[in-house]
Amino acid sequence: MDAKSPKQLYNKLLLIYTTILAFVVMVLMIYFLSSTRNRFLEQNLEYTKMMNEEAVSYLEETSAIAGRIHENLYQSEMELQDLLHYLSDTAEDYWKYRLDTYMESGTRNYKGADGFLTGVLASYDELKSVTLLSYERGEVTEYAGKGGLRKSGRLLTSKIEQEDLADAGEFSYLKEIRDPVTMQTKGCMLLTFDGKKFEQIQQYYSRAELFVCNGAGTIVFDSARKESVRDILYTGNMDMLETKLNAYVETSKTGGYFTLCYLEKKKAAVVPASIMVMIFLVGIGAMVVGETCVQYYLKRLSTRLNRILDGMNRVMEGDLSVRLSADKKNGDELDVISRHFNEMCIRLDEHIQKQYLAEIEQKNAEMSALQSQINPHFLYNTLEAIRMKAICNGDREVGKMLYSMAVTFRSQIKEADVITMAQELHYCKKYMELFEFRYQNQFNSSVECPEEYMAVPIIKFVLQPVIENYFIHGIRMEDKDNFIRIYVEKDKDVYRIVVEDNGRGMPEDEIRIKNKELAEGVMKKQSSIGVANVNRRLKAVYGKEYGVYMESRPKGGLKVILCFKPEEEGMEVYGNSSAQDFALTAKSVK
Repeated sequence: MDAKSPKQLYNKLLLIYTTILAFVVMVLMIYFLSSTRNRFLEQNLEYTKMMNEEAVSYLEETSAIAGRIHENLYQSEMELQDLLHYLSDTAEDYWKYRLDTYMESGTRNYKGADGFLTGVLASYDELKSVTLLSYERGEVTEYAGKGGLRKSGRLLTSKIEQEDLADAGEFSYLKEIRDPVTMQTKGCMLLTFDGKKFEQIQQYYSRAELFVCNGAGTIVFDSARKESVRDILYTGNMDMLETKLNAYVETSKTGGYFTLCYLEKKKAAVVPASIMVMIFLVGIGAMVVGETCVQYYLKRLSTRLNRILDGMNRVMEGDLSVRLSADKKNGDELDVISRHFNEMCIRLDEHIQKQYLAEIEQKNAEMSALQSQINPHFLYNTLEAIRMKAICNGDREVGKMLYSMAVTFRSQIKEADVITMAQELHYCKKYMELFEFRYQNQFNSSVECPEEYMAVPIIKFVLQPVIENYFIHGIRMEDKDNFIRIYVEKDKDVYRIVVEDNGRGMPEDEIRIKNKELAEGVMKKQSSIGVANVNRRLKAVYGKEYGVYMESRPKGGLKVILCFKPEEEGMEVYGNSSAQDFALTAKSVK
């Protein structure tokens, strides 16, 4: 297996994820930049509209002030008459009128035009000057500041327009002064306001430009200093105005004045450099964080892949004890692979063990065949001949011993590997009869099996090694009350053959160690023939959950329990036993 594969996969995934991450971050940056541009465009258009509204509001406010001053003048009879005489009389006649009126009124404070206009200038900060124009005398009188008086002798025409007297950066409202009795026009009052307010409005909404002019085309305020705007404005074609200026336009006309607010399109959606830098830095930060997360995830993935590959390499080298860690509940595909890998190792190990045991059995059989030079049938027939000779000579005990030995020997050479429960117990009974002749009056034996279990298939010679182990290690030769009992029972689908004795037994610690070795299938040299061998054969045939385990008897002795589960009850059993053998089995197994 190529050791570079995980690294190659890591590099490929890193490149793919980094490309996807960079694409996503770039799309998000473009989206946020576009969204920010649209937001600034909407905000600047709103500001342009607000600028126009504020400029119009200032014009409306000053127009209302001019109207209020003119109205207040007509509400004061003394001040109005004083102003009418000032506009129509000569200087000598005017002062004579003032003196006579003062004497007749009997008041200390004479309310004349000077006091009225001085008070007006003091009351309104927006008002820059008030100019009086006398049509009959052709004289202009200007009140400015806080009551300062300046006169000029400039001659005027009978028709006067307010724009003729307004200077740049100022705008005026003309109010005619009429005699309320004769309704003759004696002159006019020109109220001039400061246009610096427009500059303050434009500076507050700095993106858009503000243009203000009067009906005659005199420019009051032009933040961009484009006089061509005035010519376009008078055409009245707003579409042309937007096209010429390449801008978004807001226009209004109030009190004889035009206001124009326009926002150039190239500036309308400009995002400040600070915000663009912030978006860029946020994108870089998102890229760094995302790349860190991707690398962390891929390193974990690479580590898990390396662990799996390492396990595979160890299995290829023959180590089937490898186990990979895996989440059993909420795992991903790699956890599934790890679990299946572990299961594969377990099953492969079991298969190899079964195959290995089968090969050992085959080699043992071959070795036994090579070592045995005597025909087993010849030995069996010879034993039968000796038995018949003993019976003929009247020695029935010897004949009985020879029969038991012949039955046991025949089962080894003639029966198949799988026999019935009845056959196995019958051979076991005959084997124990040999020991009854050897240890006469020292032990008793019994074999018990329900009739419905007699046809259960089982591998042969699983009881003989256990019984032999008892006669070698368990029987108490100094006592006469030894017994060994064999019985069969069933728990659900599992059969148990129990070999129970009252012999020497084993300490609990030793039983615990022995059961652990049996459960793990450990084979030690000193126990290769006996219980361990039976346990190995049962596990190899029926599965690792079956086999042999031991228990101590409460009153002394030992229980050896053989557990197995046949694949199919009542299955056909092959062998060479005759009908006479089965009859003997039925008689001997009680």
